[in-house]
Amino acid sequence: MMVSNRWYRAKRVVALLAFVAIAAAAGSAWAQNMQFPSEPPPSVPPPSIPSPSMPAPALSPPNPLPVTPGQVPGPAPTFQGPLTPPPPNWDPYGPYNPSQSSSLWPEGGSWEMPSFEEIGKMQRFVDELRLDYHFLGGRGSNRFSINDVELYSRFAFPMFGNAETPLYVQPGFAFHWWYGPYEDGLGVPGFLGNLPPRVYDSYLSSAWQPQITPFLGADLGFRIGVYSDFKKVTSESIRYTGHGLFVLNATKTMKIKGGIVYLDRVRIKILPAAGVFIKNGPNEWDLFFPYPRIARQVGAYGLVKWWLYVRGEYGGGSWYVTADGPPGTRDQVDYNDLRCALGLECRRKNLLSGLAEVGVAFNRELLERTTHTKFKPSPTIFLRAGLYY
Repeated sequence: MMVSNRWYRAKRVVALLAFVAIAAAAGSAWAQNMQFPSEPPPSVPPPSIPSPSMPAPALSPPNPLPVTPGQVPGPAPTFQGPLTPPPPNWDPYGPYNPSQSSSLWPEGGSWEMPSFEEIGKMQRFVDELRLDYHFLGGRGSNRFSINDVELYSRFAFPMFGNAETPLYVQPGFAFHWWYGPYEDGLGVPGFLGNLPPRVYDSYLSSAWQPQITPFLGADLGFRIGVYSDFKKVTSESIRYTGHGLFVLNATKTMKIKGGIVYLDRVRIKILPAAGVFIKNGPNEWDLFFPYPRIARQVGAYGLVKWWLYVRGEYGGGSWYVTADGPPGTRDQVDYNDLRCALGLECRRKNLLSGLAEVGVAFNRELLERTTHTKFKPSPTIFLRAGLYY
């Protein structure tokens, strides 16, 4: 038992000595891998330390900078070259240069309103909303009064990616209140004496003004609508109207137009159309048949422009209606007239605008299609007012 204990202790001593020997060998190897600073070899001289009495290296003379009288510039950066010292009289801690503003908006934050030409190049999807009212009074021995209210909107769709010549699509609706006709205070016999008190227009029109070449363009329009008293709508109530014109840019201020206007009325189906448009400063001469107009700008205040104008028009329309009372038949009836008016218009680009005018309607006529019965209302004064955006 004693021999066994001694042998166990001897093994522990031998293991301890082996651990100490291994640790000593590892420490020696780690010490050999460490690098300690050593003195430079005798062939390499140590770096010299400049003494305070040693003169500074010479610098190249600075490039002279242009100096405006009364202004002291700072050092300008020089790329790919030597740096130049500032001028002798430049003080980095001096007051700021009075010619430089320390504000974000040196001009006070003011900005100019865009011109009419710049706004004109902008294209909106809803190009126009319009409300028009006409009143034609009944005067003289043959009386026939009319009140018209029309509301429409016009939308612009770019054609072939060109926003300057869009396709205009215009849905609209109109009310027409009729009073009469009366001859010498009495009713008119026959179909014309039993006209309904109201007729309506419900239409969808389109227009396109392509520019084919820099000198030649076109003005195309088409409309399909229902023109009736809506008591009974048939294929006879549907009418097609439109126009087709060429537009020749003769000069920068003059255009020549010509073509046809399709009215689809009992009296006239097609009208020839021709004229010339001239813009001369504040004057616009649109000498175009059947809708001539001469306008002059009489005032301008910012985006608001006032125009005084005279115009002419071949007015009226055509409807398929049911006689109000016996004999109760249905037929197409025309109302035609010629109009001349004097008006004042307030134009505000992309803002609410308006107009008012007074005029005379003459050569008035009611015409039935089947029997060609006519009634000639007396000439009358008419009023018109409109708002558009």
